[in-house]
Amino acid sequence: MLIRIIAALFLIAGGVALLATIASFVVGKQALLELVFGPVKRSAVDFATLQLGPKPNQYLVCPPGFCQSEPHREAPTYAVSAERLEQAWFEMIERQPRVTRLGSTESAQYDFEATTALMGYPDTVTVRFIESDEGSSMLAIYSRSHYGHSDLGANKKRIDSWLEMTAQALP
Repeated sequence: MLIRIIAALFLIAGGVALLATIASFVVGKQALLELVFGPVKRSAVDFATLQLGPKPNQYLVCPPGFCQSEPHREAPTYAVSAERLEQAWFEMIERQPRVTRLGSTESAQYDFEATTALMGYPDTVTVRFIESDEGSSMLAIYSRSHYGHSDLGANKKRIDSWLEMTAQALP
């Protein structure tokens, strides 16, 4: 009896997965995600007042004292102007798959959408370039998922990788 119940559950799960796959091809991944989870709600980020939510599907990088919330990682300092750092960042972003620039919310602050390879889950990444007094620069980054509770560390992995690539492109 237990084996029949387990087999039935596997058949139901397989049927749901098959229907979701077919639906994603018919209406598109984004439309299916919006149908299931609702539309993505994006809002402007003010790093000075940003409050992190309770979910672990976000990652914050900030210079000391720049963000109200405690960052997950302190922002590195780059021995270049904020303008040069911004240029290196955009060159790196252009080489990233599934990343789209959404726009600029204010001077030297930009939003991007990065989607996962398999399911196309959208994450929003906000970056702000900050000039320091010594002719060097830093950045603040807030990356967050819109669906689900956990991202299994995807935002952290992405941002740490992008910071490493940006650092490698600079002196």
